[in-house]
Amino acid sequence: MGTLRSFREKLQRRNVTKDVKHYEDCEQLFLTIGLCFAIEALTEFFQMTAKEAHPAANIPPFHNIHVGDNRKQYFERILNQFVSKFLFPKESTSSGTTQDWIMNYSLCLLQYYFLLIDFKDAVKEGNGKHLSILHKQLVWHFKSIPGYNVYAIEMLISIIQSEVFLSEAESNQVMWSGTVNWKGGDAKNIEIDLLQENKNKDLKNLIKAITRASKAAGGVRQIVENFDEKVALNRKSSAHKHRSDENDISIVLSDLRELKPFTYSQGRKYKSKN
Repeated sequence: MGTLRSFREKLQRRNVTKDVKHYEDCEQLFLTIGLCFAIEALTEFFQMTAKEAHPAANIPPFHNIHVGDNRKQYFERILNQFVSKFLFPKESTSSGTTQDWIMNYSLCLLQYYFLLIDFKDAVKEGNGKHLSILHKQLVWHFKSIPGYNVYAIEMLISIIQSEVFLSEAESNQVMWSGTVNWKGGDAKNIEIDLLQENKNKDLKNLIKAITRASKAAGGVRQIVENFDEKVALNRKSSAHKHRSDENDISIVLSDLRELKPFTYSQGRKYKSKN
């Protein structure tokens, strides 16, 4: 018990597999379990019986914590102690038969969890400088895991390109162009390749919609025409409709026949009705 596999079975996360298509499901499970391990580590660090209980160790100096820089100094000191104990513990000098393998597993999981959280936060904030530092840490991380040497090589190539082969201007551009803020707002950056994938997906969907509509246009028009014919619906004219002028033409022609405007008669004038 206490391993990722056991929690996967206990929580019935059947969608957590090695298939790359299930990456998001795997990440969600790992973040959930990692958060629980972090809470348990903090509970142990403060010697609390439960996460709602009061701390029995490393207690904040409530009597003067708001005086000067006491609050800042306390959290910096406590944070350093927590990191030293749980994230960068001293190597065990005991033999393999007396090691606590459950603790070793838990510390390893906790380190991976904070590494992932750190990376995700750097991406959201668009902090290219911090991401470049994390690339160096990921070289060691991937190198230590069997079967992930190719990722370690990718990280190493990225570091060498930025710090050796590229100019200072090009290196700065590469460092800060890895993320993009698509919708605006603080800490809303996403990876630039994820944005490209979204745009490609939208473009493919648009092309499919246009193709589908084009193929269906003839059939839709025929259906509409058949429906109009069955219900005896008059076709709508695209021009403005005017009232019939046949009656007006008859009246005007009658007056003109009486007037005979094209027959010469000396001294004729139009009679004004005013």
